[in-house]
Formats: sequence, C-alpha cells, structure tokens
Amino acid sequence: MDYMEILFLTLGAFLLFGSDVIVAIMSLKGLGERKAKTGRYNTSWGSMGIVRKGMLVGLFVILTVFGLWLVSPESFLAP
Repeated sequence: MDYMEILFLTLGAFLLFGSDVIVAIMSLKGLGERKAKTGRYNTSWGSMGIVRKGMLVGLFVILTVFGLWLVSPESFLAP
C-alpha cells in the first residue's frame, strides 16, 4: 500500500465518521455547559415531556429485549 492509498482511506474514513465525531464532541461540550449552568447533566424526569419520557422508556425496553434475545440459546431467531 503506498501513501496515496492510505491518504484516500483516511479521507474516506473521515468523510464517513467525521460528522459523527463532531456531533459527539459538541454533545459532550453541551453536557459540560449544562452541568455548570444547572448543576446536573441531564434534565430531571419531572421536567421531561411525555414524548421524551416514552422514548426513553422504550429505549430501555428495546435494549433489554435485544439483550435477552442475544443470550437465549433456544430462540429460533437467535443469531
């Protein structure tokens, strides 16, 4: 592999994952600013909207079911 191939692979990886890295850095910076402003990283449960609460609970349910599906050996859909 010569240096041009490495350069193109690096550029391709940056184009593919660069925006994700930038958004993650901006999110972490926003968490720090929110902690300094309010004293906590996330909003409290009481101040969340009903849709956001439902999505958070749904996320935990889906992750739990997916984890159980992965460890269940007798499931016919097991990977």
